[in-house]
Amino acid sequence: MAITKFEIYNFWKDKAITNKFKVKNYADCRSEEEALPILEFHDDICCWACGLPSWIIGNENITEVDDLKKEWNNDKSLQKVHILANSLGGLETVNNLFLLCPTCHAESPDTRDNENFFAWVYYKRRNENYMTMMYKEFERACKMKNIDSQIVQDYFSKVDYDKVMSLRRHIIKNCTVHGSFVSSSSKMMALLSEIMKDIESKER
Repeated sequence: MAITKFEIYNFWKDKAITNKFKVKNYADCRSEEEALPILEFHDDICCWACGLPSWIIGNENITEVDDLKKEWNNDKSLQKVHILANSLGGLETVNNLFLLCPTCHAESPDTRDNENFFAWVYYKRRNENYMTMMYKEFERACKMKNIDSQIVQDYFSKVDYDKVMSLRRHIIKNCTVHGSFVSSSSKMMALLSEIMKDIESKER
């Protein structure tokens, strides 16, 4: 029987990567190890490298283990990734499986040294996480569409959670995939279009 995403989650939920690229229980890490927990929040389904949130909107008020299990096992946005590839002798075990978005899966290193994989994850989380990369894409998209980025930033400073979720649903509805994933430019262009419509409607 194939290992489920919930089983992978259950193994890694209390683990962390240290600044020496070792995996330890987060509770056992010392401050000088600058450890990054694999999961910031146990009920948050997102890529374990860049932090990209699931584009499949599920139960946002998970309280029971059974619900959490269903959420992880029904997820379609993350891929099961071998830390040590099968072709290099990697096993189909929970400690050799990680959950990444398709983009990070394609980018992740495949070598005989597991430390290389965890060094890459540590770097992605610190330097190329989803929010950092989306902000860069946001500035780029604003330039492409001749939009003052400050206007959009001001807009975001005033929106509430419900509006953010509405924008998220708009992106999901109005984007499609390149191969196996939705490109950053697709998400950002769709987001900017909806924001500008909203701003213009309020100015009328």
